[in-house]
Amino acid sequence: MLHFLVGVVYIFRKEGESDMEGKGSKQLYHKLFFIYTSILVCAISALVIFFINSTRNRFLEQSLSYTEMMSESAVSYLEDTSDVAEYIHKDLYNSSMELNDVLHYLADEPDVYQKYRLDTYIENKLNEYKGIEEFFLDAFQAYESLGQITLFSYGRDEITEYTRDGKSYRRDGDKEFKKRLESGNLAKEGSFAYLKEIRDPSTMESKGCMILGFKSKKFESIWQYYSRAELVVYHDAGTVVYSSSKEYEIADIMKADEKDALEALLGAYVEQAQRGEYHTVSYLEKKRAAAVPFSIVVMFVLVGIAVMALGEMFVRYYLQKLAGRLNRILDGMTKVMDGDLAVRIPTDKNGDELDVIAQYFNEMCVRLDGHIKKQYLAEIEQKNAEMDALQSQINPHFLYNTLEAVRMKAICNGDREVGKMLYSLAVTFRAQIKEADIITLAQELHYCKKYMELFEFRYQNQFQANVECPEEYLKVPIIKFVLQPVIENYFIHGIRLKEKDNFVRILVKKEGDYQIIVEDNGKGMTQEAIEAKNQELEQDTMEKHSSIGIANVNRRLKAVYGRECGIRLESRSQGGLRVILRFMGGSQV
Repeated sequence: MLHFLVGVVYIFRKEGESDMEGKGSKQLYHKLFFIYTSILVCAISALVIFFINSTRNRFLEQSLSYTEMMSESAVSYLEDTSDVAEYIHKDLYNSSMELNDVLHYLADEPDVYQKYRLDTYIENKLNEYKGIEEFFLDAFQAYESLGQITLFSYGRDEITEYTRDGKSYRRDGDKEFKKRLESGNLAKEGSFAYLKEIRDPSTMESKGCMILGFKSKKFESIWQYYSRAELVVYHDAGTVVYSSSKEYEIADIMKADEKDALEALLGAYVEQAQRGEYHTVSYLEKKRAAAVPFSIVVMFVLVGIAVMALGEMFVRYYLQKLAGRLNRILDGMTKVMDGDLAVRIPTDKNGDELDVIAQYFNEMCVRLDGHIKKQYLAEIEQKNAEMDALQSQINPHFLYNTLEAVRMKAICNGDREVGKMLYSLAVTFRAQIKEADIITLAQELHYCKKYMELFEFRYQNQFQANVECPEEYLKVPIIKFVLQPVIENYFIHGIRLKEKDNFVRILVKKEGDYQIIVEDNGKGMTQEAIEAKNQELEQDTMEKHSSIGIANVNRRLKAVYGRECGIRLESRSQGGLRVILRFMGGSQV
């Protein structure tokens, strides 16, 4: 067979020599470069589009949530002001002196009212008299949102306005005021009010009314806090109390009574609410709801371009390396065609088809040379030795990548449970082959959680795991894989398979040194066995034939942090075992 191959090569050498001179690895290089670049462009473009859409959906959810919260805040302010008006009205009736003062103020002429005040003042020993001015001043001091209090006397047709600065202004009731009073429309732009009737308790005759006005600036601050949406507050009569947008007329908003009609009118997502005679409308235009800021889009695009450039560098590097290997194979073949059977193509030990081709080519040359020198036996032994060496090579990174590919295939097939198991196993395996010897406590706890997740699938509904670690300890450095052997020891020796209340608790605390406490409610150990084991751990006399386990962890902790650190076992009063791992953080690592 080999002689026939050599003969064919020599027969076609002259015929195809001119064609072979113009060919090499470039054609395959360009073809693969185009294919890989196309895949890279499509994948990164899809990821950029996915992230932009995901961000758009997240912005939409956040905007709708803000709109709802803005509506709730506006309604809450209306409820608070309504409650304040009710409290002030009740407080007035709870104080007979102040109520009588208001009733006399509303019913009496000014000189008669002043005589009443003077008589009451003297009667109350000159120091306990409280009139309506003090009552209103206390109300202003108690409620910051209260902007103005107005008293209107039905009998004397007179208006008195009290302001926060302690001043009062008296005037006759005008037609506009009476018209607003009759319609109940006490709101105006910048403020809104509540009307409270003042009646004589003895006759239940209405002497006048008290109008409590509140500031609408609070709505401005609410809108500014949730600035993506718009806010409109208006009265039943159509008076606008506050509006963050002047684009729509209030009459149009009032006509669209139903939420669907209002959303169609505004082209927005709408939240409506009503408290008494006041209405709130919070709306967010649909074209703005899911709008992603241009800067974020640019950031995604730039990241995509950066990843693309990085990917192109790796693709180019890989293909150039591949082309170099192909050129070496072609050069070797050319030399064999020239009769040089001593040529050998170097193998890069990548374990791929090119290495197989190179190895087979080398073996072909060896066999040809062996046939010529009649040394078949020696050449066959050489081949077997090389094949054994090739088969003994295992690349842990290749195994990890293969495991990840299997996980993604499981997820694509809808088997998320298997995918989760493979992910937990892959994280643990990857940490073993890639992580540095010193990691953070957060990483160690994370790998431990992933390791326990594997046992959750094996012992479903049979145990619970809990990890407690203060946030300030998460960045403490620690040697890796000190927890996994302890957890594995529990699942091998401690878990009670016939019970459903098994638990494992991991607690991190600091008492001088750092301590990781792993406790369970498993089978436990006798006190004598615990004392014997602690003595072995302290003196480091446990067997050293295994590379993992509590003895190994104890030995590594003592080697890195000192003899005072390591592992100690204790029994739990409720049953089970407590394993305490002591180590030092900071510069000792």
